[in-house]
Amino acid sequence: MILTYRFRLKDQNKKNLLKGFAGQVNLVWNTCNDVIRENWRRSRKYTNKADLNAITRGASKAMAINSQTIQAVSYEVLKRTQLCKKRIRFRTAKRGKNLGWVPFNGQTMKFHGGYADYAGERFRLWQHRSLPESAVIKTGSFAEDARGRWYINLSVEIPDEDYYRPVSPAKSSCGIDPGLKTVMTASDGEKFERDNLTGVYAKKLVSAQRHGKTRQAKKIHAKIKNRRQDFNHKATEKLATNYQLIFFGDAGSAKLKKTRMAKGVSDAAWHQIKTFLAYKAIRRRGRMLEVSEKFSTVTCSTCLQKTGPSGLSGLKIREWECCTCGSVHDRDVNAARNILRLGHETLNVGSQDAA
Repeated sequence: MILTYRFRLKDQNKKNLLKGFAGQVNLVWNTCNDVIRENWRRSRKYTNKADLNAITRGASKAMAINSQTIQAVSYEVLKRTQLCKKRIRFRTAKRGKNLGWVPFNGQTMKFHGGYADYAGERFRLWQHRSLPESAVIKTGSFAEDARGRWYINLSVEIPDEDYYRPVSPAKSSCGIDPGLKTVMTASDGEKFERDNLTGVYAKKLVSAQRHGKTRQAKKIHAKIKNRRQDFNHKATEKLATNYQLIFFGDAGSAKLKKTRMAKGVSDAAWHQIKTFLAYKAIRRRGRMLEVSEKFSTVTCSTCLQKTGPSGLSGLKIREWECCTCGSVHDRDVNAARNILRLGHETLNVGSQDAA
């Protein structure tokens, strides 16, 4: 199994050195990109790895970065060109258009826990968690964030016995209804709520931007991101620990971002939550599946009749009574229970078709 570890570098005096490495990475990137464009313009032929290797051979003798880094950069340019099937942009450090990035492989970087050696230089770091003893570093990179801080990212391979965590309770399942005011509501009635972080820091952010305080604005953006990510990690870890089978409503954020609810949808970060849930469930040998949440809010989870509030005006109604069976429902909990039911029905249909 492959895992990624990220550590922040301590040495502030290494910034200029890393920026110099990143500048040479940009030079290799732009050269390869230009060659790919020129080959296509002249002969309408695709460039392959052998062509780029011939161009970059021996370049490490005149540069501070090693040959493996040059090779990794050229392959990344080629891969992105093939995936996008169009021209990709050139890299530049001017005006903060592209943040610093220096890739490497496990053979050219030595990781010693509290520090790492690369290109004859030693970089100290904050090791907030240790790598498993059986971990083998495959690839990695130095990366810069918007505030000018540098991090080291390591992709490591570990055995399955170190990857998997204690299994969640057997035959336990849960439906999750994503929302704006309540980020997630479980079918057992548990709600995961937090403040709208975009709204909490809105005044400070507007003030910093209007007065041209770019550095302060970047700090606010980073704080919003970190608080949101921390909440999502804790909430998804709790769900993955308690349930082996999780059904998540397929709320589409793309369309909602074009409405008046755009800020709330972006702040909810449903895509990030689903990503976290997916891999955390797998680590506990569970599953996370997306289920259609169509009519989940208006359907009574008891009698399955569509008697709930609908339309934009119905969004304000958080609790309602079914006029058919008389059951009283919390809007979000009822939707989560319907998602759970639809998830099991989908699995049952799939198992019958396979049989």
